[in-house]
Parts: sequence; C-alpha cells; structure tokens
Amino acid sequence: MPESAGRVPASGDGVPERLGTLNEKSPVLGASLVEAGLVSPVAIDYVLQKQKIEKVPMGSLLVELGFASANDVARQLALQRGLPFVASDHLPEPDAAVAAVFNRALCLTHGFLPVREADGLIEVVLGDARPEVVSELVQRRLGKTCRFMQGEFGSVAQAIQQHYYFSENPPAKLIASEIRKLEADVDRAYSPALLLEHVLHLAVRERATDIHLAPTARSRSVLLRVDGVLRPVFALSPALDRLVVYVKLQADMDASEQRLPQDGSFTAQIMEHSYTIRVSTLISEFGERMVLRLLPERSDLDKLCDLGFREEDVSVMVRAFSRPHGLILITGPTGSGKSTTLHAALRMQPLIERNVLTVEDPVEYRVPVACQTEVNRRAGYEFANAMRYLLRHDPDIILVGEIRDAETARAALDAASTGHLVLSTLHVGSIFGVMPRLKLLGVDADTIAENLVAVINQRLVRRICPHCATSRAATEAERRWLGRAETDGEVQVHHGAGCHHCRETGYLGRLPVYEILSVNRDMADAIAADASRAELRSGAAAAGMTSIYSQARGRVLAGETTMEEILRAVGED
Repeated sequence: MPESAGRVPASGDGVPERLGTLNEKSPVLGASLVEAGLVSPVAIDYVLQKQKIEKVPMGSLLVELGFASANDVARQLALQRGLPFVASDHLPEPDAAVAAVFNRALCLTHGFLPVREADGLIEVVLGDARPEVVSELVQRRLGKTCRFMQGEFGSVAQAIQQHYYFSENPPAKLIASEIRKLEADVDRAYSPALLLEHVLHLAVRERATDIHLAPTARSRSVLLRVDGVLRPVFALSPALDRLVVYVKLQADMDASEQRLPQDGSFTAQIMEHSYTIRVSTLISEFGERMVLRLLPERSDLDKLCDLGFREEDVSVMVRAFSRPHGLILITGPTGSGKSTTLHAALRMQPLIERNVLTVEDPVEYRVPVACQTEVNRRAGYEFANAMRYLLRHDPDIILVGEIRDAETARAALDAASTGHLVLSTLHVGSIFGVMPRLKLLGVDADTIAENLVAVINQRLVRRICPHCATSRAATEAERRWLGRAETDGEVQVHHGAGCHHCRETGYLGRLPVYEILSVNRDMADAIAADASRAELRSGAAAAGMTSIYSQARGRVLAGETTMEEILRAVGED
C-alpha cells in the first residue's frame, strides 16, 4: 500500500469544513470529485449543509442524494489512495478460513471484507473504511499485513452481510427444515412466517426480482426469476397452501377470497435492507398462483455508462434530457429496465436547480431533492389526474411512470407543449410503434411532431459471467447471423462455461440493448405528415440511428452476451 494511503481520509473522516475546502492542495474526497468533473461545487455546498445536521459521511451523502454514483465515489477514493478498484460484479468470494477470524458486526462497523491470504498477505476489500484501522485489526488478529483493494461502499457492505449471514444460515437447509415442521403440523398451529422469511432471503442471495408460487395437480412449484429467466428451486405439497394464505394476510389482501385475482403489498427487512414486496394472485384450475415482486428501497443508482450504455449514446441522451421542454419516452416490455434508465438519465441533470415532480406506481428509486408521489387508486390519485396537481407546483421536469390511457397521454402532451419537460414510459414493441400508439390514445400527429424530443427503445439481455467466460470459433449459422463473411477471417463468439458465481448458468447480471431516436426537424416533419413506419425508419437510418438489432450483434461480437440470449430477449430482425 502506498505511504500516502494511510494519510488520506476516507469519505467520513475529518471535519466537514475540511471536506468542503475545495481549493486546498491535499486530495480530499469532495475536492477530487469536483476536480474530476463528477460533482458540481453547488452539490458539495448542499451536502456540507446537510452533513452539519445529519452527521453522515460525505461519500455516503453524495450517493444517497444522487449527486455521485457509488461507482464514482469508490473509484475516486481508489485513485486518492493509490489502490486498485474492484467493481461490484467482480468482488471476490471470501475464503471461509480467513473470514472466520472476523465477524459480521466487526466488518460492517469498519467497512471491510477480508478475502483470502496470498503471498503472505491478507487481501482486503475496503468499503467506507480507514485503511490504517483495518491494517491494525488484521495485524492484531492474524499477525500479517494487508493488500488493499477499493470497492463500492454499498456492494462491500452487502457482500459482508451475505457471506456471514448465509455461512451461518444456509437457506436451503433452513427451508427444508421449515417444510418438515409445517408438514408435521397437522393442527396448523405452526406459522409459515419463518418459511416465508427464508424464501425471501434465498431470493435476495440469488439476485431474484420475482418469486413465483405456481400450483400444479399434485404439488406447488417455487420458482425465482433471475436475470429475466425463471428458475425452479423447490416444490411444496398442496398441504402447505397456508403459505399463500399467510402472504395474503401480510399483503392486506382478503385471505378468504379464492375466486378473484387480488393485488397487495407489504414491507420486509432482509439483511438490514428494506424491501417492498408487491403481491399478485391469479386463479387457476389447480388453485391460486402467486407472484411476489421484490423492490429494494434504494436511493443509489448507477450512471448510464455503468448500466451499459455506450458513451456516445450517453451524450445524446444527456442532450435530450437537458431540453427545457418536450416529451421523452422510453419503450419496451415489462422488465426491460425502462424505469432504471429513466431515473439514471434524470439524475445526470442539475437537479438542485430544477423542480422535479414525479407520479409513479410504485416509487422504485428515491430521487434527491425531487418531490415523488405514488399512485393511490383507492383514493382516486392516478397518472391522469395527478398531472393537474403537479402543474400547479411550478415544475421544470415531470416524470410520469407510465402512459397507459388517453387521458394521461393528452395531459402529458399538454404539459410538454406548455413549457415542461415530461418523461415517461410506453409499452410498445419498437420506436416506430410510438406514433401509432399515441394516435390511438387520441393525440394528433401535429402535437406529437411538435413535442416529441426523443424515444429510447430497450431490452435487457443477460451478460456472460466474467468468472467463467470462454470463447470458440463461430459456426456457419452464427457467422451468417452476425453478418460476417468468410473473407472476414475467423470470428470468435463467447459464452459462460458455468461456475459457482453464476450458479452454473454462464450468465451474471444484465445489460441493455437499445436504439435511440432523436427527433430532429426532418423527423418531426415526417411525423406531422403522417409518414408510414417504413418512411420513418428510413429517415432515422439516414440520420444515423443504429437499430437495436445492429447493436445486439455488436454486443455478441464484443463478447458481452450470446446470440441465443439476443434471440430470447430481442427476437429476430
């Protein structure tokens, strides 16, 4: 470790005034972020005001308020300390023998993850930690010096939580134990609460977004949706249908109603993180089918580049989101990452200087210094009538979670035409399906042409696991699909062999494939003239738009995903 590393304060070290002195020569976190152009001086001043009251470390506040991504803060801290940076999806798995010398409380308190012993040194990933304190702890317990790496604060804390929790509480064994207890409980005196808790913990460990309870003739299947794909994990006997009843009670649903579909929600604490669990039921011939969607309550959000958008496309999106008024739409099916992209792009704006109001269903990401409201259908507060209230609060930007009916569409276009920037999502299959869809909702072509600024159409595909990625020569069919002729030489395609990191699937995480339509003057004229989809597509191509299929092929050639994954998520051209 460089000598200077021990002298550099971490994000919470030192007094707030020192962190706010942007012109001093020593490389403090706030100053280095400003010098790198990652945070504005106005944002630092705002954080300093809050820090005096809230007594929260600067790095944590910057991330919490959305002025810097966790990735930015951690990378800048790594530069300051002269340490290698390790991304959240590349965090090494701790060696059990080394980690056992410490404990969860100690590691969380000091913000470090002991990984393994190599070359006589203990490798440690730092979160929001002071290197000199960690060095002393490791020396005292193991009698060895450290080799440090810098990670994202939240990712390191989550890795600490998961390693120690699951090493002490293996979910598969706990679930099996609870199932045995419930099956033996013929009097139904034993609650399924612990079974639900263990299933939720398993879902978080597997990075699942949804839990499916699917009834069949003689059993009940439990499946997890991980990276967009369903994965069966275990089965229950019909005698354990009381788990469904228990979930309905938690979600404030009518437990006795088994004839009609229902919706509800409840909150849960899973390894010290808050989650909103949205519950929905359907009635099938074999009983009630239930889906639980896990929505972590989070304020940190990666930037567009961190999500997988190319830098040249990010600059196009930033210009669009910087417009003073108009309508920006993100399209794609359910689960394609529309809300994540919308919020990530929104956070790249100077939010302190703009009044941002939102109406969402539900609020998935907390946007700092924005007023966020949530749809409440029981009270009659929905997307359409919410717009009337939002316009009375002098907004600069209005975020509408989804345009799904004629009234919302007209209200969004009216707000865009009266000097507001309106951001929303629309469920259509392609960019050129937006105009017909808006017309079907009662918006005329001239209004669309006058106010539409940009449309982003996206899908999410699984990323090849970096821990087990391997390559081979492309087959003839793959070469044809990739548009590579024999004269192009050998073409390599990549795939994941399968390992414990990716649960033998070969994929770990997801990335977007997308296309962006910027509505210039020629495109607006074509929309106003009611041009056909073919004419609009031709005009967009002439203006330089890259289709989603072209970009998808580029992802495959770059070794980021596979042809099979593109065909699954995007389909054929």
